[in-house]
Amino acid sequence: MTSFEFVFGMISVITSLALTRLLSGCVALLRHSEQVRLSWCHACWTAVAFMVLVGNWATFWRMRDVQAWSALDVLSPLLFIGVLYAYCDLVMPDGLAEGNALDLREYHARQGRRYMTIQLVFAVLAMLLIARSAIGFAQWLSAAKYALIAAACTLVALGTRRVWLETLAAVAVGGLAAVFMWTRLAGLSE
Repeated sequence: MTSFEFVFGMISVITSLALTRLLSGCVALLRHSEQVRLSWCHACWTAVAFMVLVGNWATFWRMRDVQAWSALDVLSPLLFIGVLYAYCDLVMPDGLAEGNALDLREYHARQGRRYMTIQLVFAVLAMLLIARSAIGFAQWLSAAKYALIAAACTLVALGTRRVWLETLAAVAVGGLAAVFMWTRLAGLSE
């Protein structure tokens, strides 16, 4: 087993756990849909979690040619994907029981700052990881563009008290996450 296979295996396990949490949460919401009041803002942040999770998993595949892995090379991606797991877990409400109503607008009002803050931490970590391997500011800026824009939009969402602006920021991050995921998945064929 190569060092990459070992590290990518651990990343894939954590990614799989986060994906399981997202999918099982969405299935529970669908299963109990008559008891659920939807929130477009929450739906956008949930979609962001999914797309960023898949996009980053595909991004780690690009590290397959790295031969030597220092302790920091191993721990950095694990911390990074661990924070992403926390975001995926926090964005999904705990299990629904038969007969209990769930208002996702109210859930977002109570828990949204937590998962948006974790998403912001994730974007900052992404910028730091990119900086570690970038050669110069221009290369870092080019490689970190998704994380920079996502961080700015998330700061807007965290800083506003206007629901429409928070939702607009979530939609912007969602669109950005879709482009990020698509480009990273397209890179798998290289």
